[in-house]
Amino acid sequence: MLDTTMLTRIRSLLTLRYDPSHHTSLPVLDWRDFVEYQGISPFIQQLLENVTRRVVQEHASERIGIGISGGVDSTTVLALSRKCFPDLNIRSYCITFGSDTKETKDALHVSELYSTDHKDINIDDPFSELEDQVRIADEPRWNLYPYFLFKKAARDCDVILTGDGGDELFGGYVFRYSYMLASGEASPKSYLEAHARDWVPDQKDLFAIPFDWDTFYRQLSPYFSNPLPTLGKIFLADYNGKLLYDFAPTNAALSKHFGVSVEAPFLEPEVLHAATHIPYALKYDPVNNLGKVILRQILLENFAYRPATKGKIGWGMDLAEMWDKNIRTRCEELFESPRFVQLGIINGRWLKRGFEKSDEHDLRYVSKMLGLLALELWLKQLNL
Repeated sequence: MLDTTMLTRIRSLLTLRYDPSHHTSLPVLDWRDFVEYQGISPFIQQLLENVTRRVVQEHASERIGIGISGGVDSTTVLALSRKCFPDLNIRSYCITFGSDTKETKDALHVSELYSTDHKDINIDDPFSELEDQVRIADEPRWNLYPYFLFKKAARDCDVILTGDGGDELFGGYVFRYSYMLASGEASPKSYLEAHARDWVPDQKDLFAIPFDWDTFYRQLSPYFSNPLPTLGKIFLADYNGKLLYDFAPTNAALSKHFGVSVEAPFLEPEVLHAATHIPYALKYDPVNNLGKVILRQILLENFAYRPATKGKIGWGMDLAEMWDKNIRTRCEELFESPRFVQLGIINGRWLKRGFEKSDEHDLRYVSKMLGLLALELWLKQLNL
């Protein structure tokens, strides 16, 4: 049977997309770490360059790879790596899913700009290996896109460079900033409302176990009960959320499984310490709804005009296409007599609505059905 701790984990993963009790290799920060230091910005580019030089130098004798999408974070890491090591052989990879290959062209542009040995890798059915992904992560999560980068790159790389932390440290979640600034409310409730993809309107009906929103509001309360302005509170919550308990643990698990090192210059201690204090205006421009202002400036100084002017992207997929093509059939097969209903975790009556709304291509419900698919596979692996 599942104990209270495991039920709490499941509630969190199906509501926040991460488990805050998960082990993380990154330090938990408090509001004081996100106070603006007005004099720090002139030193950021040199700091990033020095850290990138050190990280790459430590692996210069190894085979180095990087996943690129034509966006700001990975391009910045690649640009600084190439600046520091003009002759270093760097392999780059762009992962796309199904028919959604819009990032391929920009990734190729970045590859040509910084002279990498480039590969485009299209995954037609990313959920055919979900069972393996769940086993590696040891959690019922489905959004494990880096799995395919690690799997492919491990064949001809010893280390993978990433732009992890770019969104949380340099202001990438513009949809959340604009929503919360417009609402005039900086609270756990508005914070969760700003990222509605992680839950569904009838979230309470989803569960057969007790569920209430106040539990999550209390959990997030420390990030909003402090003197920081609204943007600072959001930066604090973002850092102490998905970065610590989703992205960092995922890459650590994948790195170990595939036997390849992962290096994230943005998450080195000195960058963490400095980047959190960058003035908010150099992270987010509310007039133009543009994030990562300071990283875009760095790219403009290093010949990367196109990525510097591009909006937030990142490896993703057309969930509506995937629902029709792959996901629905798998859900039908596994949800005929699902363990999560037999164990009293999920309300079996909710599944009908889940299928109906997903068939209407409501992406919030497609995402939730994927969460349940991962949960069912996880329970199966636990022999429950």
